[in-house]
Amino acid sequence: MTRQDEAIKLLKDIRHISHIIEVAEEEISRLYTALTSTTIKAKEVDVQTSINLDPLGDKMAKIIEYQEKIKEYYTDLMTKKGIALDVLKQMGAEEQEILLLRYFKGLTVEGTAEELDMSYYGAWKKLNRVEEQFCEIYAKNNPS
Repeated sequence: MTRQDEAIKLLKDIRHISHIIEVAEEEISRLYTALTSTTIKAKEVDVQTSINLDPLGDKMAKIIEYQEKIKEYYTDLMTKKGIALDVLKQMGAEEQEILLLRYFKGLTVEGTAEELDMSYYGAWKKLNRVEEQFCEIYAKNNPS
């Protein structure tokens, strides 16, 4: 993998991991809502050999599982953001803004264009130039 590929992968990973964390947090919120709306009834004694279903316990286990995943992703995200921010600090404010909108905030090219009050094509072109600049600085900071 070339340094340019690494740099672009870094930016895409930041965007992707942020999205995964956001989805997991939404799922936790949904599960908490389901927990608070669940009425707890006394369990009847069942002598059958059927599996004991515990929807409350299942929801809590899922919440804990999502929280652990979020911790793992968050650690990875902070590491990658730190590396990317070291590169961004060496860029101009306008260049920083477009990359922050696209990769840190997770906007589409169209959303980035709207935020910057530009045409789609103008934002796409500018994003490509800024990505190239990011790759060059990344390669200088991380020689083979």
